Amino acid sequence: MGNQNSTQQHQIEIENLWSFQRRGMEQASDFKSGLFSLARVRKMMKVEEDVDRISAEVPVVLAKACDLFIRNITLQSWHQAQKNKRSTIQGQDINSTMDSFRDACHNIEYFKRLMSAA
Repeated sequence: MGNQNSTQQHQIEIENLWSFQRRGMEQASDFKSGLFSLARVRKMMKVEEDVDRISAEVPVVLAKACDLFIRNITLQSWHQAQKNKRSTIQGQDINSTMDSFRDACHNIEYFKRLMSAA
């Protein structure tokens, strides 16, 4: 019963995170101020040899996506630490979370291939 409550609480926190982030983006007027420097994002994008020109909105979107990804990984890893009865996130929590994401992405790609073949 306690594990089910913990899982439900975890799901509620994830939903709250995304709801809060969605509201923040809908109300935002300055998308250029964020956790990630847009110049740094552009610089990372230009490391790829095939990238010649980058439109102005792409670094903004990628910076926000990175921010959301890190927040989600952090929250998921925190829940993994709590599940293991720890109050500190450790590397194994992040690895476990990333493995879950990899599995989910693999499943999505698998279902996309199935749907396109049908």
